[in-house]
Amino acid sequence: MGKEVNLFSPFCVYNSRNESLKTMSKETEQILTELERIVAERQDWLFRFAYMRIGIREDAEDLVQEVLLSVFRRLREKTQMDSVEQYVIRAISNACTDYFRRKPLLMVTLDKAEQVAVSEADRQIHDEYLRVSHLLDTLPAEQSEIVRLKCYDELTFKQIAELQDIPEATAKSRYRYAILHIQQRIKKKGDKI
Repeated sequence: MGKEVNLFSPFCVYNSRNESLKTMSKETEQILTELERIVAERQDWLFRFAYMRIGIREDAEDLVQEVLLSVFRRLREKTQMDSVEQYVIRAISNACTDYFRRKPLLMVTLDKAEQVAVSEADRQIHDEYLRVSHLLDTLPAEQSEIVRLKCYDELTFKQIAELQDIPEATAKSRYRYAILHIQQRIKKKGDKI
């Protein structure tokens, strides 16, 4: 991706095991330690997850950082949680959806999107974003999101089902229909992936 982004930097104040951490319950401290681990190990993946939905590097970075801060604040108060990682991914997914509700869309055709200024460090991910978006735009929203989660974000069908709050069989069938549609489109029109 080029430039490395440290999305975890806002938490360094709390990471020093200062007085506020010492007064937390062990369970809360474990959850916060788990959040720290997720961000340290998967910050690039979390950024890519947002970027592939938004398409603007700076906005994706801001969105992920805002979500992590929000999750951090919530986790300090809420100690009962099945999976911190699923909670973070779901929060980022919801924030991406909200992003388009809040922000007026600036329509740029795919032909003109290549002319949008992109730094050399971002060129590869931007080109990939354009190719994937072009194909996925031909699918219903539910199917395109399943394909992103499965192929690009490398989630299992079980994780996708939990994230989308749908049965696992529904996630599998949406994926299957999406892949069939993409294959037919490629054969029919000779599209390049």
